[in-house]
Amino acid sequence: MLKIGKRACSAALLLTFGLVGIPSQVFAQALCIPFLTCPPADNSPPTVSITSPASGATVSGTINVTANASDNQGVAGVQFKLDGANLGAEDTASPYAVSWNTTTASNGSHTLTAVARDSAGNSTTSSPVTVTVSNAPAPPPAQGPVTRYEETDPSVSFGPGWIQDNGLFGWSGGFAMESQTAGAQATFAFTGTSVAWLGMRGPDSGIARVSIDGVFVSQVDMFARSYEIHVPVFVAKGLADGSHTLTITVTGLKNTDSQAAMSPFAVVIVDAFEVPAHVVSHFQDTDPDWSYTGNWTFDDTTRSWSGWMASISSGPGAQASLPFNGTSVSWIGYRGPDAGIAQVFIDGALAGTVDLYFSVARVQAIVFTSQQLAAGNHTIAIVATGTKNASSSGTLVVVDAIDVNRPGTRFEETEPAVSFSGSWVQGNLNRAWSLGTIAETGVAGASVSFTFTGTEVSWIGCRKLSTGIADVYLDGVFQTEIDTFLAPPIEAYQHTIFKATGLANGTHTLTIVVTGRTNPAATNNVIVIDAFDVRP
Repeated sequence: MLKIGKRACSAALLLTFGLVGIPSQVFAQALCIPFLTCPPADNSPPTVSITSPASGATVSGTINVTANASDNQGVAGVQFKLDGANLGAEDTASPYAVSWNTTTASNGSHTLTAVARDSAGNSTTSSPVTVTVSNAPAPPPAQGPVTRYEETDPSVSFGPGWIQDNGLFGWSGGFAMESQTAGAQATFAFTGTSVAWLGMRGPDSGIARVSIDGVFVSQVDMFARSYEIHVPVFVAKGLADGSHTLTITVTGLKNTDSQAAMSPFAVVIVDAFEVPAHVVSHFQDTDPDWSYTGNWTFDDTTRSWSGWMASISSGPGAQASLPFNGTSVSWIGYRGPDAGIAQVFIDGALAGTVDLYFSVARVQAIVFTSQQLAAGNHTIAIVATGTKNASSSGTLVVVDAIDVNRPGTRFEETEPAVSFSGSWVQGNLNRAWSLGTIAETGVAGASVSFTFTGTEVSWIGCRKLSTGIADVYLDGVFQTEIDTFLAPPIEAYQHTIFKATGLANGTHTLTIVVTGRTNPAATNNVIVIDAFDVRP
């Protein structure tokens, strides 16, 4: 008896009967004619199962999704699916696999299946495999070095009403521009996604309006009870990547506490600009992390020091050292006709010898800036040599403050990511705070929450005689109780009160709860919220 395949059998029957007009019923009966034996119809679907990844696996990057498939007559192809949609093209040859770039899917749970088919049109869908995609967000574009543009740079222009200030302060680059004329404008043209205006906060500083690309952004009150120069008075971030123009307009207005009350106007200073804006922590000489050896005295009367106080020595051999975490450091000190010579060490290696002599006194001068450092922990040491320039009348060495540059992003207490609950006093201008202000309270149960995305967060606050005790929570889980008290004369401003590192990359919430309690030696129970620093 002749045996032929299904397709050949069907063709033979069509040729034998269908072409001569035999009715379908007769055609069906003819399927059993003795001289032809056809194989039975293929109604058996394939079998298929995903072999990798395993259900419950966490995946990232680019992976291979594989499957086993079989059929009694042969597998024609396997189509992989992600959440029901085709994942790549159908694979028509064993071993069955498809490459999946998981970064094209959102982080979280996803379902993989494989559909196998045979040549007769039968198909089977595999049991689903559930996986969790966990990819770190794409790193931000590499941030180039910060560029400081002095007020003399061609990108900075001044309209009528501005004069050069080269008085008692050690301005960035030696000079600054000032105005007390309402309506006077200064503009800075730059390219980037963020910018910082460096100016002055002080008892006689006024109020300015800031616009970017012609759109009003902020009114900046630069009043402070101590003079702070070449500090950020305005920061903009999150701008579209491209060219922008920042415009500063003197308003002629002033804070009601301004000592310029007897003057019709208050001063606005343009010292420099920085692109991109970056995290800068301004540590006073009273910070508890300083270590002083040798002959040092605190001075809070003779000059307009940052934070009112400075540490002074004439050496020789007196040393001040400060551990810090960052990528560069600047020493804020004093140049003058009675200043001496100091050596600066970074991580134990001599980084520079600084002759502090200048023919006239300059306070809060940037007397040393380190080279770019690897992000991490470092130590700066300042050593008074007891020697001097031949023209100097003395050997004074002054440690007034330190500026530390850090990677990451700073969020001020006024930003939308920071939310307060309970009774808080906002806008305190009394000290050298980050961007000028803080929020404070001693009311038990008052809290602040900061929602951020990153792997590291720091609470920037204050430690001193009058500060109290707070509880810290991260993602709702209690972390620690912190007593922020410090015995005088030590005071810490813009100080890292709490830091959490090694967090899972994602969204987190840091919560600080005021306990209302104090150290027995404290004079008050105030908790200070100055800012938060985040690293990706």
